[in-house]
Amino acid sequence: MSRRRNRSQRQYSEKADPNIAVVVAQQGVATPATMPRNTRAYIQEGYRGNKTVFRVIGHIARAGAGIKWKHYTDETKKREVPNSELMTLWNRPAPKTAGTTFREAMIAYYCMTGNSYILGINVKQNPTGKFDELYNLRPDLTKIKVDNDGPLYYEFGNFSPPRRYADPFVMHNKLFAGNDDVYGMSPIEVAAMLVDIQKAGQKWNLGLMSNMARPGGAWVTDALLGDQEYKSLKEEIRKKFAGPRNAGETAILHGGVKWQSMSMSPAELDWIESDTKGDKDIAGILFNFPLFLLGLADSTYSNQEEARYALYTEIVFPILDVHQDSLNMWLTPRYGGYLGYDQEDVEAIQHRLQEAKAQASERASAEFTASTTTFLEAREIQGRPKLAVKDFVIINQIPVHVEDLDDYIAAMSGKAINPPAPAPQLPPPKTTITEVPDDNTDIPDSSDSNGNNAPAHRPNSSSNGKGLFSFPSRRAEKVTDDTTDSTDSSDQPPVKSLALPADTGHLETASEEGMPSAREAEDMEADDSDVGAALMKYVKTLPQLAVTREEYRALLRAKR
Repeated sequence: MSRRRNRSQRQYSEKADPNIAVVVAQQGVATPATMPRNTRAYIQEGYRGNKTVFRVIGHIARAGAGIKWKHYTDETKKREVPNSELMTLWNRPAPKTAGTTFREAMIAYYCMTGNSYILGINVKQNPTGKFDELYNLRPDLTKIKVDNDGPLYYEFGNFSPPRRYADPFVMHNKLFAGNDDVYGMSPIEVAAMLVDIQKAGQKWNLGLMSNMARPGGAWVTDALLGDQEYKSLKEEIRKKFAGPRNAGETAILHGGVKWQSMSMSPAELDWIESDTKGDKDIAGILFNFPLFLLGLADSTYSNQEEARYALYTEIVFPILDVHQDSLNMWLTPRYGGYLGYDQEDVEAIQHRLQEAKAQASERASAEFTASTTTFLEAREIQGRPKLAVKDFVIINQIPVHVEDLDDYIAAMSGKAINPPAPAPQLPPPKTTITEVPDDNTDIPDSSDSNGNNAPAHRPNSSSNGKGLFSFPSRRAEKVTDDTTDSTDSSDQPPVKSLALPADTGHLETASEEGMPSAREAEDMEADDSDVGAALMKYVKTLPQLAVTREEYRALLRAKR
């Protein structure tokens, strides 16, 4: 038996102030309620319970699901595979599932839980064969069984026994988790505390609205209240002033009861600003989502355009790149080719892509003009097809084939290689000879019996004046006929003479074009017997020849 004396327990109602008993009886230990750290909680409490998480993940999933995918022949993405079985499966993975719905769930699971599981099945259960259907497995119902070599099989379902799928039939994509080699890390796990704060604030706000929109406090009176009096007063206050229906009612109490606030008001807590800051922090954790698309920042048309561009280039495309690479390792080898998404199909970035292509084309043209890029390289940068021609580069506005660059450089450095042929010379101009009638009265004429002037000797016209030098000069104005003996050794002209103007007293120098050729020299020797006739032929070939009589005689003596 215990030696403790049976002491009567002292009741709080016997205390001097009975209100203390009521306060102690109603008070409990406050413990914060936090989100469980598991996949199911991330979906239930995060995606389904927080407005910011729901909006961010929904934006990303829908944006990625709307992008078109194509089956290409190779990784260059230049040619598509016609009538592709892979595209038929990818656009309709299951009998009651559309391609966009399938891809939206794939991206949403990946963003919510950090894990995405795709199951492929075929009738023959061939691990390397083509699939007949594709399904998304819920991450909260999927478990991975691993061994020393990695994943052994996947268990799916909350029923017993769960279904097991071998590793070749499941594609698993995951976010980097740091200290977990099997499962990915959910972004909601990092934002869990912020989600809890927002959820607690919303519940507090709801409770505040239900409690006359007044913060917590106490009804204080100087009178001593018993248990019955306390319960009756509390019930009266709850019925008359509590709840949204009694909002704005004026409290009239008896017995000197007054209200004493024991918490901070919403204005003092700045609850609205705190909620907005929580939204921004959560959006930043979830892939740095643009705030303009959530209405959390001052937005204009230009800002909205930049935000949509950032959504695709910084969030959607990196997520699709992960799935694209995994699909080409797991799914595409069963069909051949390369499965990829088309970035140019996105309307938000088409303008940017066109500007980038235009800048690349201008840069390629500038580099080609500056001799830093070859012709085929410039076309490749511009995205144009390759031509079946030799590649060349422009150097000093001269096209030089690539294989001839060494020879060109050697030639430019002083070692002449195959110098170019000289330009062809133009043929000498043709001349026309017009004989001028003789009207000089200083030289006697030789007339025949009919009174006609006839030369005593006609020059040989077949020679055409070849074999003599040509002296380009002013045109002779008059030609007279002088009849002399061909055997006369005087210095007079043999058949014809030239009447010259008074200001013509010199003989012009012969040009290089007038030098006699070999054939002309032979004609000259053949006509040496008749010097006068040869000289006359020479004169007839030169319409602009003007000589004096002394020069004519000197020329005749030189000929003899």
